[in-house]
Amino acid sequence: MKTLFFTSAIALMMMFNLTLKAEGTKVSGNTSVQIFQTNKESVDVYVAKAAGDLLKIKIYSESGTRLMTARVKKQNTRYIRFHLNELPEGNYKVCVEKDNQVLSSLKVSK
Repeated sequence: MKTLFFTSAIALMMMFNLTLKAEGTKVSGNTSVQIFQTNKESVDVYVAKAAGDLLKIKIYSESGTRLMTARVKKQNTRYIRFHLNELPEGNYKVCVEKDNQVLSSLKVSK
């Protein structure tokens, strides 16, 4: 019951954010991705997909160096917050990939 409530709350929050900012949002087949920056210290990624599909969330530096990677496979929906407080000031790119194709990306600044 707690999981159902939590998942519903996240889904409502994502729908609200979709109306505010369309960047970093992509729907591809049965996969929905939303990337948004709530403040300069963190980036949030929400993924809704079929169970078993492998998605990779990657953060790149301005020069193209991969800094962080997260894999999402087992969960149908996943909400991940990346904390950027240990990274130096600059611009970064957050990408969500499936089968080596970029589903969604967003440039963020710290």
